[in-house]
Amino acid sequence: MGDMKADVFALLRQVSAELILPRFQNLHADQISTKSSATDFVTIADTEAEQWISPRLQAIFDCEVIGEEASAANDSAGDRVLSGHAWTIDPIDGTSNFVKGRERFCTMIALTLDGVPQQAWIYHQLADTLYYAAAGEGAFCITATGENRIYAGPTAENRDEWVGAGNVLGVTEPAKSVIQSRMKQLAGRRFPGSAGIQGTLIASGREDYMMHGNCTAWDHAPVDLLCREAGGHSAMIETGAPYRAGQSGPYMASANKAIWDHLHATVWNDE
Repeated sequence: MGDMKADVFALLRQVSAELILPRFQNLHADQISTKSSATDFVTIADTEAEQWISPRLQAIFDCEVIGEEASAANDSAGDRVLSGHAWTIDPIDGTSNFVKGRERFCTMIALTLDGVPQQAWIYHQLADTLYYAAAGEGAFCITATGENRIYAGPTAENRDEWVGAGNVLGVTEPAKSVIQSRMKQLAGRRFPGSAGIQGTLIASGREDYMMHGNCTAWDHAPVDLLCREAGGHSAMIETGAPYRAGQSGPYMASANKAIWDHLHATVWNDE
């Protein structure tokens, strides 16, 4: 397989330079459409980037490819990623930010085995910074000046100092309203608009948590591995079980298990 970490990084840089960054703050109205809702954007940069990178990943390692945009038209992605090796691709994570000309977007790739993330790449192209993790080997931040191992942060004594993101997308009523009300009481809750960016903030010790009402292979496989390899804790909220790509349902990643347990008890507990 050669140097897979470097080979995928090279693809990320190339697709960003050729198809993504030229469209940043330069999109025309006819290059933007929506998918599941009026705020669920897809752009020409998303679709062209995924189409460009998919066969090139298969040339590096030939296995199933689960891309966000292709999967939007094919609901069998969950079944396909649970068996054997699979690539997951989110060509632009944070498309709403990208459409609005905001900097919080990235491109994410993971390699999974039977749904378990094995390697993860989260590339913040505006900063030319790659966050990389491999199972059992740690999490790293790679920039023009070198490669450094990264670690999730300790728990602040004052819980009001915890900073993170949370949403209830995919949660049904009546639980949705109850959980949303509890989330609104979190002093440090914010809205980054990108699971990948939030994952890198947790893994590098700058923020504390991410709670999502539903998970997808392309969003959460790379985030899950990066956060865990940085020393954080992540799991499915309803069962506490480890994340596997292809699952759906509420998911939380945090800087450590103490934060995870507290937010699980105070935000998601049915009692």
